[in-house]
Amino acid sequence: MSYATHRCCSDTTHRSCSEMTLTLPMPAIKIKEIRAHVDTVTTHVISGKVIVQGTLQKQVFFVGEDNIVHHFPEAARFSALIEIPGVEPGPEVVVQAHPRIFNIIATLSPDGTQIIQKVIIDVDVTVTRFVQEALAEDPEGPSVLAEEVIGEDTGQVLESGTVTLVAPAVKVTEIRVNPEITQVTVKEDKVVVQGNLLKQIFFIDLDQVGRHQAVVVPFAIMIDIPGALPGMNVQAFATVADVNFTLDPTGLSVFQEVVLDVFVKVTETVQVSLELGDFTIKIEQVAATASTQIMEEVTVVLAQPAIKIKDIDLVVQDARGRTIADKVIIQGVFVKDVYYINEDDVEVLESFTIPFSTSIPVPGITSGLNVFVLAQALPVVFDPLQTGTEITEKDLADIEVIITETVKIDVKREVGGTLFKVQQVIGEGTAQVCAEEITVPVLPITIEFERIRVGEAVEAEKQLLVENSICLPFIAKKIKSVESTVQNVTFEIVGEQVLVEGEVKKDIFVVGLDNIVHHIQEIVPFSGFVDVPGIVEGATVTVDVVVESLVQNLICGGSKIQQLIVLLVTVTSAEERIVQVVVNVTGPGVFQTKTRVLVDVVDDGIPEPVPLDVVTDLTGPNVDTVTKETLLLIVIVNGTVGPVPVSVVTNATFKI
Repeated sequence: MSYATHRCCSDTTHRSCSEMTLTLPMPAIKIKEIRAHVDTVTTHVISGKVIVQGTLQKQVFFVGEDNIVHHFPEAARFSALIEIPGVEPGPEVVVQAHPRIFNIIATLSPDGTQIIQKVIIDVDVTVTRFVQEALAEDPEGPSVLAEEVIGEDTGQVLESGTVTLVAPAVKVTEIRVNPEITQVTVKEDKVVVQGNLLKQIFFIDLDQVGRHQAVVVPFAIMIDIPGALPGMNVQAFATVADVNFTLDPTGLSVFQEVVLDVFVKVTETVQVSLELGDFTIKIEQVAATASTQIMEEVTVVLAQPAIKIKDIDLVVQDARGRTIADKVIIQGVFVKDVYYINEDDVEVLESFTIPFSTSIPVPGITSGLNVFVLAQALPVVFDPLQTGTEITEKDLADIEVIITETVKIDVKREVGGTLFKVQQVIGEGTAQVCAEEITVPVLPITIEFERIRVGEAVEAEKQLLVENSICLPFIAKKIKSVESTVQNVTFEIVGEQVLVEGEVKKDIFVVGLDNIVHHIQEIVPFSGFVDVPGIVEGATVTVDVVVESLVQNLICGGSKIQQLIVLLVTVTSAEERIVQVVVNVTGPGVFQTKTRVLVDVVDDGIPEPVPLDVVTDLTGPNVDTVTKETLLLIVIVNGTVGPVPVSVVTNATFKI
């Protein structure tokens, strides 16, 4: 057996570049590869400086004396203090940090038991703030996507009323008001802002006991913004200007007044060429534009036989794009409303959601660029004399894409020029730092490991939450039933994760006010990453996605369906490998649970199936973290059972 002893320690040595010493679970004859990626990044602004901190996840692959490639995970951290003159903390300041691995230097100790590493990280920081500036245009200047300011204004809301207290009061000590904006709608020349005032009333009752009462009061305001049109961008902020209150002489209620300032700004995303100057901004520079027309011939199944198709309305939603070499991939959904006459001469409406995808050749572009998609549905081509439940029609849409790259450019300000909302670059800086070990001091606790050979599937699960809503063309009384299936599931291995994409097809049966059951078919796309530690490109992978739960509610007076779908994604990777498992832990404040299994133990001889007690759980006041992995193992319980999934402990850390 192999043993690793963790003891309380501290290191106060400071070096220009920290060395990290990794003690291996078994001697190595060669380092095969060390992969590292930045896991988390946080930033903090102080006067004249930006602090960047983060963690790294490393995967160490080495060749053991058994000539088998073994894998060992490790975490590290880094921090950088970057001077940026003029920067001050504030809500309008935006910090963008881009740490990247510059180099990894690793050497193996002479006895092969340790790897000495230096991980060097480059940290680039750009600090910007949103400003509103008049900029000069130049047809020969760089073409960019910018937010042109249409207008802005502040409106005031006076909310007053009497609140009945939950108990008689002798004094109201304070009323705190927090505004919450729930919906902002841009109309022609106007912006409608809706929200709630969240009030906290603090008062003293007749027994001199301090009490608290929460009150929610809705508010709405319409602010004139000449030139505003539906579809434009809008930002809205609400601040409390004044709170006044008076306790009724009876102590049973309190009259209160709240003055609320609501600020709105309306902008429009436009493509414009700016004149170069000395004002540095961060903006989306246009790299290319392209367009195409998509046509999908689709057959939909109606809930009732039709004797005539009256009309079909079509819109495009959720259009998005990504770039690969010399091409843009476009995905989206067609949302269509089919109006038809059924066999009872009653007009019926059914809605359908049909996903689509296409590609546009754009020579010279590379992957990773930004894509802005403008999609406009065209009139649906269909035969109105079709009858029955299967209706075939052609869905068409014009699609335009603008491909951009985030850049810093110097532009010219001009009095009387077009007003834009832009990100002004306050400053930027860079630093090169070394990662440091994350040392976990522990009590004298001993862990015993064994290496076992597994050739079964490695399974990882993750829940995906999909939220969306459907606007009904009629008022519904209730949802009769919902049937759902998962379809068109695809996956791609990305590092040590699997990107899973697909669609949830739903058949929703809704009862209208006419007591007719209407059928709505909807296809909701989903995507998510599932962590599969140790997986490599080319591994054999199977993916299973099931609808774990589906909750739907009628809202907005029955005109809208709110949906919450929980998907359970299971990724299975089949690959023979060596896994290090914990077989025993001894020390104070640690309690272990074991399961007896029949496994191939790897030692100096030929792996042979032997009974082995593996640790499946660790608890106790001195247990800090427990790392587990689910393996398919043969369990020994009055004979052998399996293989069955067993969650085994592969590593642990402990508290002081």
